[in-house]
Amino acid sequence: MADARAQYPKNPHFGSLHMSDYLLLAYSAIRILVWDLPLFFVTYPYIYFHTAARSAFNDYLRRFLIRTTNKLFNPALIRWASRPGDQHVVTILSSPRYESCRKNIYHLVLRPDFAGYWIVQNSLTDPKPPSASDVTILFLHGGGYFCSSPAHYLLFSLRLAESILDRGLAVSIFALDYSLAPEHSYPLQLAEVTAAYKYILDEKQIPPEKIIVAGDSAGGHLALSLLVHLDKPNPLIPDSNKGLPKPGGLVLISPCLSLYHEPPSYVSNAHTDILSAPFLRRVADQFLDGYRKTLATNEDFDKNSPYFEFLSPDPPIDWQSVLPPWVWTSAGADEVFFDAIKTWVTTVQEKLRKDCVVFHVGVHREHVWQYLETMVGAGKKKVFLEGKIGDGKGFEEAAKIGKSIIERMQS
Repeated sequence: MADARAQYPKNPHFGSLHMSDYLLLAYSAIRILVWDLPLFFVTYPYIYFHTAARSAFNDYLRRFLIRTTNKLFNPALIRWASRPGDQHVVTILSSPRYESCRKNIYHLVLRPDFAGYWIVQNSLTDPKPPSASDVTILFLHGGGYFCSSPAHYLLFSLRLAESILDRGLAVSIFALDYSLAPEHSYPLQLAEVTAAYKYILDEKQIPPEKIIVAGDSAGGHLALSLLVHLDKPNPLIPDSNKGLPKPGGLVLISPCLSLYHEPPSYVSNAHTDILSAPFLRRVADQFLDGYRKTLATNEDFDKNSPYFEFLSPDPPIDWQSVLPPWVWTSAGADEVFFDAIKTWVTTVQEKLRKDCVVFHVGVHREHVWQYLETMVGAGKKKVFLEGKIGDGKGFEEAAKIGKSIIERMQS
């Protein structure tokens, strides 16, 4: 596994730092200790009693630390803080829960036009070709287009798979390892996800109605980019979508729906989420910077392009034509994306039958809380990894997504 990853150097190494990064790390640590942390303790009572959020102090502190480091760190430092993905994989696959079936998990697929991993193929204990599965999920990870990987999402993906397998359905999950910004810019990520989707359809011979495209945060943004591209080809990669049908369903977890429009929750939830407006502006710029440089003038850049703007696209998107038969979307009530997601859900519910678009709101929850519960809290992670496959215990928020997928498929 590690050797295979070493042969795939497309994405930057998670963990490498230069002297300038160490200086920024030292500055950030001093600033947090001297200024940001004392300010947090002063403002916490006001935030608790004057906002809709009612989370525990430890939860607020965790969100504050993530939000502040995201704002202060550069991409290299955020990747460093995430730890190399292979470290996560080794920890998970050597655990009592997965060690006996580790050979069936996390298989690399490396192609000239995309790379990714089969997290599970039909079953954890009795693998079969994905075409034998009741459902195949094309999963697109979050991370602002510059951070994270399928390795960082492995535990989340496995819990999602277990929740579906526990209910008697065979499932395969393919996690795309798309190229990261700022080293790789738009529209490369869209070209890669289109190639991966074509691979699942054509080479793996999986019927489109059995395919679910799922993504969180930036991965949700990429999922919508794919669907818009399938409906109307992006002129930057015009021939890549020929003959490709829509998938059977769409799962969006705290999706990023706009790179430049900031709804009211950017302000009202500024102190309750893990994301901040300055951080998101920087992420958007570095994602599109390479594309902008290919344009003759700045006036040629259209920030409302329907291939990456889903709140106020110009021209408007025909969601009835773009979206699959059902959509499941979640948002945390405490996250900065909340108003944007709520507005988008209302819009698409008007285009599709209302019962075809499910909106799940996590009360007092932050951005991508379902994924975060598998990454933070060493105690919960240890208990889960010491359990047995199929025990139905641990990381309930991630498991609920699997349950919702089954309900939508069977409705």
